[in-house]
Amino acid sequence: MEEIKKDTAQKSQTEELKEKYGKVYRVGATIEVDDETEKNVEFFFKRPSTASYDRYVKTTAQGATKAVFLFDNVVEESRASLEANLEEFPALALSIGEKLLGMLGLSKQTNLKML
Repeated sequence: MEEIKKDTAQKSQTEELKEKYGKVYRVGATIEVDDETEKNVEFFFKRPSTASYDRYVKTTAQGATKAVFLFDNVVEESRASLEANLEEFPALALSIGEKLLGMLGLSKQTNLKML
């Protein structure tokens, strides 16, 4: 019964975000805090724009983290949670950033063959 309530609340939250932002993406991650503890987190993002990617490339060249790219694209309702989790788990930015960059064409498998 508890799970049904959670699913219903999740659907209504998702619908509200879609109405406000258009296409919205949920990024979930499981963080291994230690050998016995896991923490599940989720955040909602808008699709990254080309301008956001351009800023990411520029700031990365200056030594900044992927967090700038994440904050460019996170919906306002997830911002505080993202900030808190990145404070505690800074490497989370790499995992989430990789998923967002994948939406812009970053491929896990790219082949090169000399002809």
